[in-house]
Formats: sequence, structure tokens, C-alpha cells
Amino acid sequence: MNKFPPQIIALLVLLSFNSYSQSLYTGSLVIVGGGLEPTNKNIYNELIELAGGTEKASFAVIPSASGVAMQSYMSFRNILISYRIKPENIHLINIAMIDDDSTKAVNESEWKNNGNDSSLARIVRSCSAVWFTGGDQSRTMKTLLMPDGRKTAVLEAVWDVFRLGGAVGGTSAGAAIMSEAMIGGGNSLAALTHGVITDYSGDDFSESAGVMMSKGLGFFPYGIVDQHFNQRVRIGRLIVALMYEKNRFNLGFGVDENTALIYLGKQNLVKVAGASSVTIIKTADARISYIQKLPEIKNLLVSSLDNGDTFDPITGIITPAGDKKPTRGNEYYNVKNPGQAGIFSSNSASFHDLITINLIDNKGADTVHNLSFFDESTGFQVTLFKMPLSAGFYCDRQNEGDRYTVTNIRMDISPVHISITPFIKKEY
Repeated sequence: MNKFPPQIIALLVLLSFNSYSQSLYTGSLVIVGGGLEPTNKNIYNELIELAGGTEKASFAVIPSASGVAMQSYMSFRNILISYRIKPENIHLINIAMIDDDSTKAVNESEWKNNGNDSSLARIVRSCSAVWFTGGDQSRTMKTLLMPDGRKTAVLEAVWDVFRLGGAVGGTSAGAAIMSEAMIGGGNSLAALTHGVITDYSGDDFSESAGVMMSKGLGFFPYGIVDQHFNQRVRIGRLIVALMYEKNRFNLGFGVDENTALIYLGKQNLVKVAGASSVTIIKTADARISYIQKLPEIKNLLVSSLDNGDTFDPITGIITPAGDKKPTRGNEYYNVKNPGQAGIFSSNSASFHDLITINLIDNKGADTVHNLSFFDESTGFQVTLFKMPLSAGFYCDRQNEGDRYTVTNIRMDISPVHISITPFIKKEY
């Protein structure tokens, strides 16, 4: 039962989201931002329950993205067994591009054309869940889509599992493939300085080249998914990807490590499970212009969801977990000028820290600035603003520490010229 009054919930509405009139499928998605720890019971229990419970769940594991396919499969298999999944209900779907040197008798690179193996497709259809491992997401696309873009037999079988109510999940690269528009590589500063790359055909995309965009598998219908989000500071690249894809998508979902975005098809609801957060970026009202070929992006809306929070993609309503209390009027911090992060700072801030500790839970500041250099005289300034509709919720959970929900923070990104003038030593 939700404990928040209607007027508080109303504050959490994010207007003008992409919406669908009804749930598209009855299946569920478990999209993990990488770094999934075996002890993360929140995520594993959710995954197993969505797959039918310990007695009935059966898993098809597709290690297509991995450079160590057999090791990835065995690791996930052993974890599932530790959660009481029957070993005979865990199946290797041997599709991969890279040889795993731990298996001397098998060359996994010979599995690259197995996407149309009808026997593997039958195994997938017999399962209640499909799991994609981490690695390089482009390998999954190359092995599960035919050169003309049509689905292979195995991918058709995965879609059948999803349509008929099963669970489809993945971690890291296995998360990136879930959206229709897929981020294939790049970092935030490269994305902002070099933009979107769509025609790269090599094997090793340079992280400093820009943000690579290509086609994903399209299971998640409401926006673009990115992973390792807070840990690898990928908010800039997700924003650039969204601005490029704005005619199709105006929502981005950045999933932190050891954290899952769970999409419940029957309820048409997104929920969060795990150790960290899912950041939602809305670009419907954002605008972009260019100053000396560098982008200035204004009026982004940012929200952050935590374990137990939910998001309704139809209404845009974010509902905090029931144990959270509003931060407004109860702010813990009172710092008028939260410090710019640097290597000598005692409180070096991540993006999550900026919108929680430095902004929404800080009565001393309504605006926070953060500066990133990309050469000795040029950089980008990020400015975060509290707005009338901005809201925060907080709890301190045993063994989990501080947990926040943040909604409707305005974010601007501006290119800036940086001038550094050393102090001049006076001679006496």
C-alpha cells in the first residue's frame, strides 16, 4: 500500500513521456547494469520468481557477447544452482564468436553461426527464462541477427519466450542489447566532443571516438538503456544518444552496477532492484544548439530511482519505496557552495552524489555546478537545478546505508572556455 498522499504523488509526474496504450507483452525483463554480485538476493530472487520460481524455472543462457563463453555460462549456472535452481533446468545455448581458452577441446569461435540452429531454438522455447551474459554487445547482434537484419531462429525463440510471459534478462552487454537503439561504445566526454558514430564496422571501437549507436534487439520499448552507468560516468553519452534519437525516444535509462531495471510486462511497470540506482533522463523538452561546434544542451529532466521504487511509463509517475520520507523540509545538509570535485577533495562527488547529497538533500543550495575538462582550456559545465516539481525521498536502511529517490531535477550542459591564472609571487 502506497503511503504517500495524492498531492505528493502528483509532484512526481514526469510529463510527456513516450507512452503506449497498453502493455505490449506479458513477459518481463531483468536488465542489470553489470557487476552483478552472486550475493545480490534482491535481483536473483526477482529473476527466479519471474521465471516461475525455484521448482519450475528453466534457463537458457546465451553467452554470445562473452570472450570467455564457457566460463560465463558456468559462472551463471553455479550461481543459479546456489539459489536452488535445478541443474537440469539450466541450458547452454552455444552461440559465441570468441574462443574460450579454458576449454582446450572446444573452439567456441565455431559457434558464431549457430543462431539458426533449430535444435537450439527448441531448447530456448522450452525455457521460462533467457539470460544474456556480459561482454561486447556487438557480438550478440552479429550472431543473432542475419546480415539483412532478420531475426535468427534462436532470436525468434527468445521473442516467443518473452511474448508468452517468460523472463528475458542480461547484464552489462546483455543489458545494452535490450533497447531498440543500442549504445555500442564511447565515453561521456567523447560523446559531447565528437557526437554520434553510426557507421563503425571494426572490432574495437575507441572509447575516445564518440558514442557509437546501432540497432539493438528492442525488448524494452520505452527508451534507450545504458549500463555501468554511475560507475563509468556515462550520463553524458546517454544524453548525446538521446538527443540524436529524439524523434524516436525521449527517455534514457542508466542502470548502475549490481542494480536491475525490471520491466513487468503484465503490469506495464518498471521497478528497481539491487545495490544502487537507475537514472531516468527525459529529453522531450530539451533543446540543443552548438557553440564553436560543441553542444549546449538545455532543459533536460533527470530522476533517480532506488531499490523498491517504481516508474509507470504510461503516466510518468515515480513512486518511492514505502519506507522513504520526503527530504523537503527535512534536509540533512546545509552547504551553500558544494565543492567542485577534484583529486584533493575529501568529498569527491559522483553524479549520484551531486543530485542527492549536494542538491535534493541540501537546503543550502538550489543549484549545483560541476566542471569537466577535455583539454587544458576547454570543458563542459553541468548545472543542476531544483525546480518547483523537484522532489526527494530518503531512508537509511540497515546494511544498505543512505538510499534516495530524486525526481524532476533540471540539468543543463554548456561548453565553457577555461582560463587558469597562477598566483604571482610578490617580491619583498
